[in-house]
Amino acid sequence: MLASCADNSENQYWEGNESTVVVTRVAGFDGSGQTLEGENEVTDMQACLFEGGIMTKAYKNLQVAGDTYRLQVDGLGGNLYMLANASGVIDLELLQSENISEADWLKSVYKTDGTGKTRSFFTGMLTLNAARQDVGAQVMTLKRGVARFDIVINVAGAAKLEKFTLTKVAQSAYLFPQDGVQSPSGVTRRDTTLTFPFALTQDTPGVLYVYEQENPGMEIRVEVSFDGGEVKTLTKRLDAALKRNAVYTVTVSKDHIDIVVKPVFEEWEPGDNIEITPSVG
Repeated sequence: MLASCADNSENQYWEGNESTVVVTRVAGFDGSGQTLEGENEVTDMQACLFEGGIMTKAYKNLQVAGDTYRLQVDGLGGNLYMLANASGVIDLELLQSENISEADWLKSVYKTDGTGKTRSFFTGMLTLNAARQDVGAQVMTLKRGVARFDIVINVAGAAKLEKFTLTKVAQSAYLFPQDGVQSPSGVTRRDTTLTFPFALTQDTPGVLYVYEQENPGMEIRVEVSFDGGEVKTLTKRLDAALKRNAVYTVTVSKDHIDIVVKPVFEEWEPGDNIEITPSVG
């Protein structure tokens, strides 16, 4: 049994039963990567428990208490998983009825909605440990399953960025991290182009969100003009896979583009630098 509990002094847990209290948290960003308004929004929360490699319990529509989810789970062992913003994509009750194994669960796939829009989702896992019951609630950290692209304009004069394209974008991803960055077999890919009704003239975070994915020759293209001149197309073939939990900062200058990669949502951490060279469009 699992329940969501208001975080106040009147809340009492079940007595006489062995149970585990779990508190979830969503960590802030580290370094220069900062959380944008709405990025931590959770529309729905689900949880499931695996014991002996089989899903034994599924919980839906969990309620928030303040800015956390405080849960009590009967029993002192097993692996507890939580996932946010997966309603209508992942049906835990169906998976439980099918006696899904934990190995198959970890291969679950999260897909874009019918519009092709990348939905931000969060996942976490905690191994429940009876030995830790005397230290209070066990904490599960939820991590974002997508990567974010920010644009920084670094020019002495004026710049107008009119279009941003990322090619060969995967339309689905594994719900949980795999051994190295992987994409589901047969994943659908398409180019994603953002055309700005009003050209970007200043730094703009969160212009695009994509799923973690392998890189089959993906490329960034930016169409930009400087000081009222002709539009140039700056391009760069990405050298590495796109990681979940990562911010990609695209810095545009008159001569080139730099891309700085920072792993995301539990923390934004330092990553690789990628340089883009221009060609005249």
